[in-house]
Amino acid sequence: MIYDNKISKLITKLIRLTSEDKIIWDTMDPPNSITKGTNDIFPLFFKTIYKAKNVALYQQRYQDFNPDTEQFYWTERVRFAILDEMNIVVWENHEQSPALLDLLNTIREKAAGFDDLLDDLLDDEGDISLFKS
Repeated sequence: MIYDNKISKLITKLIRLTSEDKIIWDTMDPPNSITKGTNDIFPLFFKTIYKAKNVALYQQRYQDFNPDTEQFYWTERVRFAILDEMNIVVWENHEQSPALLDLLNTIREKAAGFDDLLDDLLDDEGDISLFKS
């Protein structure tokens, strides 16, 4: 599809902007428009505003059915979505890609302050002051 390449470019751009702290993602509960009427679990839901659009990235755990074993099993996927002003999904990407996982990992690292933690742990001056009496 013609949009796949554009979506890939957008996700790559969001990874770069997130890494450079040019956009900040907020952690929030997923809106009812996503969770209502399902038994799915949403352990992570991030939202940001990019070029006046509400953009969301979230992890969705859901049950699927394996016809070979005739059993349900839990699996997960990452979703990329555009939300309106009321946090209703107006568009959602259904294709899974390594870039989506990279974006999720980048957002998680930023939300956790992982880069700052590494800087603090690698700070030589801080190490010296810890051992002074």
